[in-house]
Amino acid sequence: MFGEFDMKKAYVKRQKERLEFEIPSHWNMLTFAEFVDHEPKTNVRSIARESILHPVSSPPLTELVSDKDTIAIIVEDLSRVSPKKEVLGELLKILEEMAIPDEQITVVMALGTHRGLTREEMEGAFGKSVVDRYRFVNHDCLASDLVPVGKLRSGRPVKIKPVVYQASFKLGIGSIFPHPMNGFGGGGKILFPGVADFDSILEHHLKYAFRPTSDLGLTTGNPFYEEVVALAKAAKLDFIINSVLDHNDRLYDIVAGPPLEAHQAGISICKKILSKPFERKSDLTVISSFPYTEGTQIMKPFAPATLITKGGGCVILVAECTVPLAEQYLSGCEAFRKKHSQNLREAVIRRLDNNQRILEDGAPEFNMSMAQALLAQSDFRVILVTGDMSEDQVKSIGFEYAPDLQTAFEMAKGYCPNPDVHVVPSGGVILPVILPRSPTGSIQKM
Repeated sequence: MFGEFDMKKAYVKRQKERLEFEIPSHWNMLTFAEFVDHEPKTNVRSIARESILHPVSSPPLTELVSDKDTIAIIVEDLSRVSPKKEVLGELLKILEEMAIPDEQITVVMALGTHRGLTREEMEGAFGKSVVDRYRFVNHDCLASDLVPVGKLRSGRPVKIKPVVYQASFKLGIGSIFPHPMNGFGGGGKILFPGVADFDSILEHHLKYAFRPTSDLGLTTGNPFYEEVVALAKAAKLDFIINSVLDHNDRLYDIVAGPPLEAHQAGISICKKILSKPFERKSDLTVISSFPYTEGTQIMKPFAPATLITKGGGCVILVAECTVPLAEQYLSGCEAFRKKHSQNLREAVIRRLDNNQRILEDGAPEFNMSMAQALLAQSDFRVILVTGDMSEDQVKSIGFEYAPDLQTAFEMAKGYCPNPDVHVVPSGGVILPVILPRSPTGSIQKM
C-alpha cells in the first residue's frame, strides 16, 4: 500500500553514505522508492561457475568449445562495477581445465568509443598475473583494420575488431541493469557498440536515442535494442555471461548462455528486483544519480525521472561528480541553449533525426549525455544539487544550482508551492512502473 512509511523522512544514496532529509511539512510524499538491501554475494566465482556450466537454453560451455577453438572474450569496460574480475577468472579457469591453450585466448576490452585502458589499469582491474598470462587488447573504434560484419537498417556497414571477427568462439562478459535507450544493459551490447566502429555507433545512437520506442526498461518494439540484437547475431556472438546488478550496484545473480535467451532471463531477474510502482506522476521528483558519478553519466537518472514527473514539473537531481564535465561539454550546452532557446526539445530531436551531433566533434556518449541534459531542461525545472561543480558550470548546462537539498527545496517552492513528491534514492538503477487505472479511475493492483 502507498503511504506505509514515514511521510516526511527520506534519503538519497551517495557512493559511501545516505543523505538523509525531511521534505517540507506541507508537501505530499507520494512515493519513497526505497529498495530492500540484500546480503552482499561473497561467492561470486562459484555463482559464475554454476551459470557457465548450467546456462540458459544451452548445453554447458564445456560442450560448446574445444581445444581447436580460438576464443575472444569480450569484457565490458571499467565504467561498470560488476564483478568482471571474478567472472573472467572463473571462465579462464574452466577453459584451463578444458586444456585450451593460453595462446588461443584473447581478452578484448569492449570500449565502444571510450579511451583505451593502460596496462596498469588492466592489471588493477583483473590482476597482474592474469594480464601477464593472457593476451589483453583494447578495442579502438577508429582503427583502420576493422572488419565488416553487417549493416544498420540505413545500410551503413558495421565493422568490428579483427581479433573478434576471426575468433571461432566469441564470449561476452557484461552486466544487466536498466538502460535509458537499450531498455537494459548487457546482452549483445558487449559486441555492438562494444567492439564496433565509431561511425556506425554514432549513427545508431543518434537515430534511435530519446525516441518514445527506445526507452528505459523497454525491449519489445525498441529499434535501438533490435539493432543491437541483430548485429550480435550477424557477428556470431556465441555466449554471454552477464551479472545482474542490484540497487546498490552489487551482484545479485549471474546468467549465462546464448546472447538473446540469457539476456532475457537476466532482464526478468532485473525487473523483479529493480521495478518500483508509482501511483501517478509527481509535481516534483527528488532523485539521485547513484551509482553514476562520472560527469556525462549523471544525466542518466533523467530517464526514470521523465517517466514519473509531470511535464512542466520540477526535478531535483542530487549528484556526485567525481569525474568532472569537460569544458567542451559545458560550452557546447551553453551555445546550443542560446541558439535554440525558443524550441530546445524540437532542436535536439531535429538534429538527431538528421544524423547530426549536438556537439560536432564530440563522441556518441558526449552527445547522448548532452541531449539528455537539454531535453530534461526543456521538459522540467531542473535543480542540480552537487558539491563538485560551481554554480557557473551548472548554469552553463542550463540547470539551476543548489549547494544542498534545503536550498533546493526553498527554490522549488517558487515553482511547486504544494507539490506531490516522489523521492528516488537510487536514480541510476530504478525501473519505474506507473500503475494502470481502471475505467473508474481507481488503481489496479499489479
